[in-house]
Amino acid sequence: MKNKLDQLLIKLKIKRHFINKADRIALFSLFNTFTSAIIAIFKIGLGIFYLSNWFLIFGFYYLILFFTRVYFLRRYTQIRLQNLTAAKRIAKEDLYLREGGLLYSLLGFALAGISGYMYTYGSNQSYSELVIEMIALMGFIKIISSVVGWFKTRKFNSPILLFLKALNIADGLVAIVMTQYVILSYEHSPSASSSTGLFGMGIGSCLVVIGIVILIRSHFFRKDGF
Repeated sequence: MKNKLDQLLIKLKIKRHFINKADRIALFSLFNTFTSAIIAIFKIGLGIFYLSNWFLIFGFYYLILFFTRVYFLRRYTQIRLQNLTAAKRIAKEDLYLREGGLLYSLLGFALAGISGYMYTYGSNQSYSELVIEMIALMGFIKIISSVVGWFKTRKFNSPILLFLKALNIADGLVAIVMTQYVILSYEHSPSASSSTGLFGMGIGSCLVVIGIVILIRSHFFRKDGF
């Protein structure tokens, strides 16, 4: 079985990346990126089916996160192909980390703005029990996997990989906001939209702060990481 796996990895020209632990994390991030794109399309589809602004907005928000991940995975690949020394690699990745911190804050502002709009103008809707269960399950899996991935990635001494895992945390937090909305809607809460909008503004503000922290810490990135 092991020999067949080795042959497959060689055929796909990714064996050396699978052996390297940091590269393996990047490959897993690539897989998570495409699954996130599927989830984004799924939520946009639900938004169209239910004529739900919440699902449409968060579906497109996930697409933005998808393209952000693709961009930074591409940057990571470019740096790895240059075979730089550890010090030069970290210095180069650090430049992209500053760019990522700014983008992270912008994503937070966008989430806070969207949530503020829905807090003011959003309306309550009802969804099937199956949809509620699926959204809740995805939210739970996302937040748990993002936190675990963050702590595992810290030891690889790669600013870009740390940022990609920080994006996963943002993904998980946004999933919690969506989960709250569908659960409150299922319970026919009259404040489902306004409560979720308020919660979303809080989460968006947290993302802004995290982005600022990333920007600040990028100037002090040392060999031991964040």
